[in-house]
Amino acid sequence: MKRKRIFLLAIGVIFILFLGTLLYAILRIDDPYRYFTGLGERISVAPDDSKIAFSYFIDGKESIYTANPDGDGVKKITNLKEQRDHSPTFSPDGKKLVFLSKDSKGIHTLHVMNQDGSEARQLTHHGFHVTDAIFSHDGETIFFVAVEAEEYRKGEESREGFDLFSVDAEGGHIQKLTDADHFSMNNLSLSPDGQNIYYSEFDGLNERIYSYSLESGKVNTKPSILPAKIANKQSFNEPQLSPSGKQLAFTDVSRESQEKSLFKYDLFLLNLETKKMERLTDLKKAVTSPVFFHKENKIAFLENTNWPDEPSEYQLMILNVTTHSLEAVKLDTPQSKGGNRFIQMLNHTVNSLTLAILYMLLLSLLSVYLHYYYPGKMYLPVTVSLAIGILAFISSFAVAAMVNPWYGIGLGMLAAGILGCSFIVVLFILIFKRFAK
Repeated sequence: MKRKRIFLLAIGVIFILFLGTLLYAILRIDDPYRYFTGLGERISVAPDDSKIAFSYFIDGKESIYTANPDGDGVKKITNLKEQRDHSPTFSPDGKKLVFLSKDSKGIHTLHVMNQDGSEARQLTHHGFHVTDAIFSHDGETIFFVAVEAEEYRKGEESREGFDLFSVDAEGGHIQKLTDADHFSMNNLSLSPDGQNIYYSEFDGLNERIYSYSLESGKVNTKPSILPAKIANKQSFNEPQLSPSGKQLAFTDVSRESQEKSLFKYDLFLLNLETKKMERLTDLKKAVTSPVFFHKENKIAFLENTNWPDEPSEYQLMILNVTTHSLEAVKLDTPQSKGGNRFIQMLNHTVNSLTLAILYMLLLSLLSVYLHYYYPGKMYLPVTVSLAIGILAFISSFAVAAMVNPWYGIGLGMLAAGILGCSFIVVLFILIFKRFAK
């Protein structure tokens, strides 16, 4: 009887742990950055190369900072407590910064401020969802990518897309430049003469570079800066045109990871004069946000050191294009105040692997208990589990067809997890029965 009580107690404890973990995973706020401390995902280099602007999280609160290229002189320049400020970009004279601010509903608004953070102004209302912005060469106009916030919230059901807009840097009338409803529209760059705006869009297979002519008001899907042979077979992720217009930096999947389930992204450089393409990094992680220095032949970028986990942990890197020397910059940024360590640890612990382990442990304990006290019913728990998995798998097709494809995919992944756990428990039962007395 003592062993039976121990079995029942263990089953009860594991059941409570599994149920509690499941409920916490369902009810918690799904925001991996809620308590995060670390770099944001976009950087910018001042025109005189004296400063680097970036966003930085402290316990989930994201603000804009500036620092010297060597990592010293870190200064916080925004402090919107209820929003997350990110994606800073310097003006051509370095005196101003344009940036985005994310509200509690996930909508990004456009803001501009002086380089020291003073005289900050909001340029777009919450009816627009803005994703990228740059200054014109004279600094008087800001070009930005946006979609109506209401359409953005619809997600896959939206029939509208992203377009290019302009607004006076001092605030005022917003002008819509394109009416193409792009599926995606990212990584704005301006040509040296200031007459063409380059951007990338995913065409279903690769990231392609398009351009918009300010003179003609037309979109060109085959910009003249790209050789046709390269443009048709190369994917350009996060493309950035150099200040001289002679080079194009971008990221792409490394050749050795193309046949693997997890893609690794490295930094590439295309010489637009010689048409020669060069791979600059071999970090076996993920490279993002490449930006050119203006006075030196260098590129700053972020290395995602924990790719593909979230929250993403970035390391600021500077690469000398001439010597290929690579430097990791240690930013003298503030540290976490440490008030949310227990919740952070809990969030880190509660994941799909934890749920799978607890689920398999519960099924295994139930099976062993039935083996000893209800002979012939040992396979009952795993049989029920297999039936649930099969039912969920069949239902996923109906949900995908009648409700939402993404919901169907999610239900299918859940079914795969249940079936996988069930088969592992079946294997455990077979081994247990062979050696159990």
